[in-house]
Amino acid sequence: MTSIAYQLQRAPVGVVLVDGEGRVSAANALARRLLEPVGGAIIGADLLGLHPEPARAKVQWMLDAARARPDEPAGMAMTLPFGTLVARVTTVEGPDGPGWCLIFHLPDGFSLGDGPSRPASGDTLVKLPVGSGSGPALLDVAAVVHLEAEGHYTRVHTADGAHFCRLPFAQLLRRLDPAVFLQVHRRHIVNLVHAEAIDRSDGHWALVMAAPGRPRVPVARARVELVRRRLAV
Repeated sequence: MTSIAYQLQRAPVGVVLVDGEGRVSAANALARRLLEPVGGAIIGADLLGLHPEPARAKVQWMLDAARARPDEPAGMAMTLPFGTLVARVTTVEGPDGPGWCLIFHLPDGFSLGDGPSRPASGDTLVKLPVGSGSGPALLDVAAVVHLEAEGHYTRVHTADGAHFCRLPFAQLLRRLDPAVFLQVHRRHIVNLVHAEAIDRSDGHWALVMAAPGRPRVPVARARVELVRRRLAV
């Protein structure tokens, strides 16, 4: 068996059924976990609205391509904050007319638990390379207050300010200790040690971090219960 075939066999799979109007009619647990932090409850929601803006044109292209050629599923690899997924779309016939079935394979390391599986001991990061000069500085992981996805890279926030890190957000999510670091939004990871308070003043959850200016990090609605459990609130 080739390594690619082995990886696909082990990869978590998300499944979404979409009606002819482009609205989600059914989804498995993994698909709900992936999409709900972006757009809220997904059943009955517009499929495109559940994806980050940069990914919507790609999803629409797959839907159009599958509809144009019903016997040839459309496929594409997409890079998202948590890693690269392989998606395939085919048309289906249901009692209410034609629609689509979207299937995607998620990157190795993604799990259905509260976050990525704990990294192997040799992969857990203790230092982060930051800066883009002739040689990166090495930042203690314990000093990280929160991290923010920035394109293919990551912005690392500390008490001393923000730093550029060339490591992808998805790689950091897999290699940081999940006992301390928690993804609370598709673009944000927080160090729970530096969480100072919870702000619900605008009707949405945010974590107030112990850093200059007391920055607020948004918490996606689908992650609120997890944050409640981790912080015992």
